Amino acid sequence: MIKYWLLREKHDRLIVIKEKSIYIGNIKSINQINLISEIEKGIIPKDMFSIPYSYIRSIESQENKELIKVYYGVDYEEGIKISNKNIKKEIFEFLRSELTKFEYNQNIPSVFKHTRPQIFAILIATGFFLWTLYLAIEIGKGYEYEIVGGRAGITGVVLGLAQFGALKVILAYTLIIFIAIYSLMKKIKNRSLTEYLTRI
Repeated sequence: MIKYWLLREKHDRLIVIKEKSIYIGNIKSINQINLISEIEKGIIPKDMFSIPYSYIRSIESQENKELIKVYYGVDYEEGIKISNKNIKKEIFEFLRSELTKFEYNQNIPSVFKHTRPQIFAILIATGFFLWTLYLAIEIGKGYEYEIVGGRAGITGVVLGLAQFGALKVILAYTLIIFIAIYSLMKKIKNRSLTEYLTRI
């Protein structure tokens, strides 16, 4: 059995489901001569990326996003962009009927789960800032620091930034944290009902 969707709206995508695999391709990069005829005969274009069902860990479809996320392998993720809401729902429902060993549920994600990358970014930036500010204050007092050993790495970056002085470090952090908090608030506002297919 073969099922396909040719999306020619915003994202120009070809999505094919055949023999327990999802194939995803950009129409512009595929030879379109007799494309539909070949697909209906079961011939998949060579340039398409495939994800076998056996590799899939979970699938997510968020209500207000033009995207179906497929999580597969150890730690990989593929976003299938679909601007048409009806087609997006049709594809998700088809996968739901195909993936019989997956559990279906729907809910609005918790704030932490939905904003985890932004929260971690704020925490890392704050730790980086405190370290840099401490060195900047110490350098302002007259203390001197140098990198001992081979590669400077992150310590060299922190020490380099500390040379600009405490005031500039604070101003830079304020700007970065403002952008991060704005991104966080926007992400919280965009929470919506999400459907999940999760391997049992």
